[in-house]
Amino acid sequence: MKKFFKIKTIVLIILILFSIIITALYLNPDRYKINFPMMDLEYKKSIIKTSLNPFYKLENLRPLMGEEELGEFIKKNNSNASIYTPSSENRKSGRFRANLHNHTTNSDGQMTVTELLDKAQAYAQSYIKDDYMVIGITDHNTVLGAKEIIKVLEKYPNRYPNLKIVAGIEIFSAYKNSKYSPAEDVQIHVLSWCINPYDRYLNKEFYKRDKKDKYNRGKEDRDFDTLIHIMSKYSLVGIAHPARYLTDIKEEDRILYIEEMLDRYLKQTTKIPFIEGYYQSYSDDGIKKFEGLEDLSYELYKIISEHQELKGKIYGKRFEIFLKNINNIADKKGIIKTGSTDSHGLSIFRAR
Repeated sequence: MKKFFKIKTIVLIILILFSIIITALYLNPDRYKINFPMMDLEYKKSIIKTSLNPFYKLENLRPLMGEEELGEFIKKNNSNASIYTPSSENRKSGRFRANLHNHTTNSDGQMTVTELLDKAQAYAQSYIKDDYMVIGITDHNTVLGAKEIIKVLEKYPNRYPNLKIVAGIEIFSAYKNSKYSPAEDVQIHVLSWCINPYDRYLNKEFYKRDKKDKYNRGKEDRDFDTLIHIMSKYSLVGIAHPARYLTDIKEEDRILYIEEMLDRYLKQTTKIPFIEGYYQSYSDDGIKKFEGLEDLSYELYKIISEHQELKGKIYGKRFEIFLKNINNIADKKGIIKTGSTDSHGLSIFRAR
């Protein structure tokens, strides 16, 4: 009997130890951790220094991408549309790996920074697995979203092992004196990536959250050429959704207009140039206007939308061709093509 209880006790102890080991492994924050090298050290050190927070640790900013690492990534994937395209096939296969333009509740988005990053991590862990997803937060005209990234990484240092995160901002600019635009000023959105949200100048210019204006605009949009020149000192800077600005341009002038804009852009930037050539969320209204179909009746539009073969023949075909032309222009001028969903909603896979 004593021998039986002795064996039973030993078995029980082994089971308890086994349970402790399994539990420890399961709860280990490094369980899913991908070991990638720390890059852009000076960028991360400058964030720690200017934050003035004595408790922030450099190691906790490992997922944050600086200009060197992000520059290598976008150059490597210049001709890789699938990496930026969240189709069902690309998501399930893990080919969709980069969404560099997203908005949070710090401007006009519906997700908090934490919610957006959590959804990106859940997707990356399930489908990308032994690699990482690149996710960018680029709230309109404010550094508050980028600041929140730093706070979240410092608070939860092991929460996003499958992510590389880009701290950015999307800034409204006024494009003036064009030969081809009927409007005096055209609003062009400029993406600024790998910012230090604690930088003195950026805090002065882009700190406040305007509760009356979800886009956090000031009295007027900043001059396009001046903005590109200044932001090149602080970040990688490029052009968001380029075809959106063309609906009021004469069809015969659209290519010339894009070339003019990109030439002016290239004169002002000193960093790797980029444009959202693989942008995913042009609105139906914008495409209809571009195609000259803004007067298309709702009934006819509904029929076209429900029949893909008609949609390809009647609606959006010239728009798709023009997007290809934009990418060809970018290639000729040595401008890197990137992409995004420009998410404002509750998903990282679509715009709304």
